[in-house]
Amino acid sequence: MYKSCNLIKHGLCFFNNILASCCFSPVDQINGQIPPLIQDNYWGEIIPPDELFNRMDKYDKIFKEGSCPAECRNCYKIEEKDWDNERYIDQITITHFSMCNADCIYCTNNNERWERTTKTYSIIPILKYYKEQGIIRKGCEFHIGGGEFTIYRECDELLELFAINDFARVFVPTNAIKYSHNLFRAMDEATTYIIVSLDSGSRNTYKKLKRTDSFNKVIENLKKYALTQKSRDAIRLKYIIVPSYNDNMGEFKKFLKIAKKLGVQNLIIDIDARYSRMNNYKIDDYFINLAYKMNNLALKQNFITEFYCFFFHNVNEKQVKKGNFITDLITRIKFKYFDKTLKDLYTYHHYGDKRKD
Repeated sequence: MYKSCNLIKHGLCFFNNILASCCFSPVDQINGQIPPLIQDNYWGEIIPPDELFNRMDKYDKIFKEGSCPAECRNCYKIEEKDWDNERYIDQITITHFSMCNADCIYCTNNNERWERTTKTYSIIPILKYYKEQGIIRKGCEFHIGGGEFTIYRECDELLELFAINDFARVFVPTNAIKYSHNLFRAMDEATTYIIVSLDSGSRNTYKKLKRTDSFNKVIENLKKYALTQKSRDAIRLKYIIVPSYNDNMGEFKKFLKIAKKLGVQNLIIDIDARYSRMNNYKIDDYFINLAYKMNNLALKQNFITEFYCFFFHNVNEKQVKKGNFITDLITRIKFKYFDKTLKDLYTYHHYGDKRKD
């Protein structure tokens, strides 16, 4: 029995220029921390299984010796238990592409580190090879990241290879601007889930957040995805609290009305990761209270909810302050009009480059 992590032992994460065991760096590279690397400067090379696992084992070896790799410090996924010594992959994250048909104000791709590009390597030959070699377990998890999956050139082939045939449990974030029939088939016929960050209950708020006038199209596509009971159950509607944009109960209530009309039960409440990082994960009590108010209201209306971001993993023991109208109002005014650092964060598009409206 020792402390380690399932992803260190059995995970793969394909970035646009590195191959790692995971993408769960706790401080999100603010202090130079990076995910546990399998290969740097990676562009789609097929690494033989023995070599692949030998590279992965170096991190587990550090854990076995009673230490913690620098890449894993403070990560909430570390746990102590009896770990197996088998060599297999049971979680794969694909985040090596960044093209998108939206321009969300909070997107981590909107800065110089994650420049949007269509230039990326093909993932299909790699995954086919590992599947044929028997190292990808049936029933494994696939997590899609990066840009918008429905416009990624290998979307349909990936869905055919792992999702529609129910080989894997697949989790796909999508903005739902483009409808994918194969994605619907995977939801309706297999074990695939979609996460749609609607973040709003109105066209005007959506347009400000997403910087695209696609609200009505998204609602129509969500209706198509919610065509059957099984596919409805596979939808997670997400509400990311973005300070000064949708940080109010009025917008959230409209969001709940849309979810109810669609017949979608599963909701995710989140907070803008850029806001979290800019504040070293010290979130103002106003937003903590707001998140819990939203959660309580959703539960009262019989929705199933979950908190999503790293921040909420760290506030389970936090005593949330009981606010009243006056304290909430003061916090709200202070945040919106006097916090210059955060105001700049939402005024500028590329952390210093003037946003192109």
